[in-house]
Amino acid sequence: MISKWFIETVLKMLPFSAIEPLAKFIALSAYFGLGKRRRFALANLKLALGESLSPKERDKILRKNLFLFIRGVLETGKSLYLSPDFFSTHFVFVGEEYLKAAYLKGKGVITVSAHMGNFPLFIIYLALKGYRVATIAKIPKRGPLAELFESLSKKFGFRFIQARGRKKAAREALRHLRQGGLLFLQLDQNAPQHRAMIPFFGYSVPTPRGPVLLAKKTGASILPVFILDESNFYHQVFIEPPLKLGRNIDNNLIYLMQRIELYARRYPEQYWWWHRRFKKYIDYKRL
Repeated sequence: MISKWFIETVLKMLPFSAIEPLAKFIALSAYFGLGKRRRFALANLKLALGESLSPKERDKILRKNLFLFIRGVLETGKSLYLSPDFFSTHFVFVGEEYLKAAYLKGKGVITVSAHMGNFPLFIIYLALKGYRVATIAKIPKRGPLAELFESLSKKFGFRFIQARGRKKAAREALRHLRQGGLLFLQLDQNAPQHRAMIPFFGYSVPTPRGPVLLAKKTGASILPVFILDESNFYHQVFIEPPLKLGRNIDNNLIYLMQRIELYARRYPEQYWWWHRRFKKYIDYKRL
C-alpha cells in the first residue's frame, strides 16, 4: 500500500514545472484504460450536446478533461509546499464583491458550483483569504488519501464535512452557516430518486434540495460560483450575484441548474462528464 510519507515525498520533490507534462503523460496512458467510465462520459456528452459534436470532438473534450483533472490533483497536492503568494498570483476573481458583501452579513454563504475546474484549490484559497470555509464531500475514512486531505485541511484551515450520513452532514452544515461560515456545495451529482427532478440539458434529473433548504433555514445567501482552469495554472473564478430566493424550492433549483448548464455548454472540456448523471435516460449497465 502506498504510504502517506511516499505521496508527500513525491509531491515535495516534484518540480512545479513537471506537473503539466506529467499530467499529460498520465492522462494519455490512462484514457483508454478507463473502460466503462469513459463510455459513460461519451454517452453523457452525446445525450447532453447531441449531434452538435462529432465522435472525434467528444473524444477530444474528454481527453482534455482528464488531463485537467489529473493536473488539478497534482497541483492541489503540491499546494502543501507552495507559498501563499502562488494563490494570489494565479487566481483571478470576477464578482468577488458579491461574495464579500454576502459574507459580511454574518448569516452564512452557500456557494453553489459544479464539478468544474480546480475547486479544491479554490476552497484552499478562500480559506487563505480569511473566509471560514467548509465543504461537503465523500472523502476516504482511512488510508493515505484520507491523511492527505487531513493535512490540507489542517494547513489551510478549511473543513471537510463527511457526505456519508446525510442527516449528520446536514446538521453540521446548518451549524456552520449559523456561525456565519461559507459552505461550498456542488449541485450536479445524483440525488436519490425521491428528490427534486430538475431539467438539465433538457432531461429531468434528481437534484439535491439541500442548498435551498439550508438557505431558507438560516437566511444564508446562495451565490453561483464557477472555477475555470486556464493555461499556466491560472484559475478564473466567476462569482454571480446572490440568488433571489423564491418560495418554490424547485424553481430556485431550476435557476441554479440552468447556470451550471450554461457553463458546461460554454466550457465542455472543463465539466466533469464522468458521473452517471442521466440514469433515467442512459442504461449505463449495458455500456
